[in-house]
Amino acid sequence: MINVIGLGYIGLPTALMLASHGVEVIGTDYNKELVATLNAGKTTFKEDGLDELFAAALKGGIRFTTEYQETDMYIVSVPTPYDKFSKKVDPCYVVAAIKQVLTVCPDGATVVIESTISPGTIDKSVRPVIAASGKNVNLVHAPERIIPGNMVYELLHNNRTIGADDKAVGEKVKACYASFCQGEIVVTDIRTAEMTKVVENTFRAVNIAF
Repeated sequence: MINVIGLGYIGLPTALMLASHGVEVIGTDYNKELVATLNAGKTTFKEDGLDELFAAALKGGIRFTTEYQETDMYIVSVPTPYDKFSKKVDPCYVVAAIKQVLTVCPDGATVVIESTISPGTIDKSVRPVIAASGKNVNLVHAPERIIPGNMVYELLHNNRTIGADDKAVGEKVKACYASFCQGEIVVTDIRTAEMTKVVENTFRAVNIAF
């Protein structure tokens, strides 16, 4: 089972995609109204193909809750707000989610961070939290690569990067994403995965400027 943490513009489509392709998924979000809406059979935002994906995920048994679950894999897709003063991405929501995961996860669990973070964030902000918990957790970074307006198509067709401390763990996570992703999935180290997001965003920004 996979517990997807954060059911916003990235987390919800990811959870639905996994559930509609045979993976047992529970989606968790602190927003009670959002969870209630999803449990009532309604999506929380509009996106081409999302309603059909939602229906398929419901048939696949997806569940929604405000509670973190005890399981062997987590995907963290919480927001990372941009600090206009410091020009940096604030990882506070990621850290808070990791702390909550650590209260319920068993030793040996895999925590996949999809949230957009800057290079070095995992070493600076995430590893110390895990070390302080005393738990043995497999850490993975799989940066999201989808754009609002074309989410469903891009989830299916975009290439993905899986950054992991342990290659075997990275391959396990790769197999999970390969349940729906038709693009190339590359397993690398965490710092490289962090850098791919910066390079991609820079490439897009430069091309838009031109």
